[in-house]
Amino acid sequence: MQYHIDTHVHVYHCYEPGTLLNEASLNSNRSGPGANLILCLTESRGFNFFQYLKDQLKTQKPIAGWSLSEIAKQPAILLRSDNQNIIIVAGRQVITKQGLEVLALFSDQTYDDGRDIQSIIDQINENVGIAVLPWGVGKWLGSRGAIIEKILNDNEPGKLAIADISARPALWPQPGQFRIARESGYNCLYGTDPLPIGYEQHRVANAGMIMELPSDIAEAVAELKNRLLQQTENQYYGNRVSTLRFIKDQLMLRLNRQPCVPGH
Repeated sequence: MQYHIDTHVHVYHCYEPGTLLNEASLNSNRSGPGANLILCLTESRGFNFFQYLKDQLKTQKPIAGWSLSEIAKQPAILLRSDNQNIIIVAGRQVITKQGLEVLALFSDQTYDDGRDIQSIIDQINENVGIAVLPWGVGKWLGSRGAIIEKILNDNEPGKLAIADISARPALWPQPGQFRIARESGYNCLYGTDPLPIGYEQHRVANAGMIMELPSDIAEAVAELKNRLLQQTENQYYGNRVSTLRFIKDQLMLRLNRQPCVPGH
């Protein structure tokens, strides 16, 4: 069965859960009707949408018509509405001492920001999560770009993946580290990485990866975890943002006064 997978999903406090789920479903269906959708959370410190889902599950409260159920032996929750399945997989984003980001997919653990990047990668693997180095604006250049290259040389596929995002403008060239990663056998994931701006919740799942996975949800989630670390001829869907949209979003991010930060 076909699945659409957005491997880089933030849910901020200014997002509305029902709107996010409905928009994600619409975005997925525009790219291929009938596919199951998987959203891999990458939550920053102070945000815990996965805990919110677990609380709703305990009280059996649907979210805007979406029912919730557990997925056996996986840090994931299934939401159903009409003919659409959305699987939400737990995951965190960690900010390292070097000012770089590391994603911990398939992990419901907490991680302290500000630690050395290699120690965070090691901890994610110890917790049986998937460690991912995601591209970020200006973060793969200069001295930090050299750190990324060293991490790729010091680690190995099966312990680490890299990730591109649809928010990297369409006309921008791929960073050199992507070539190094591919030649070394690392897999490259793909997702949206929505920003802490209210309208960005409409962008979740409008780009990602396409995979054929078992129709059984628990089996599909287990197989996805294995395949995210395996370098294959990945199939992606969706378009990158334009340079103009990128500039607008960066300006809005700096001028934004909406309650997207912890404590608001």
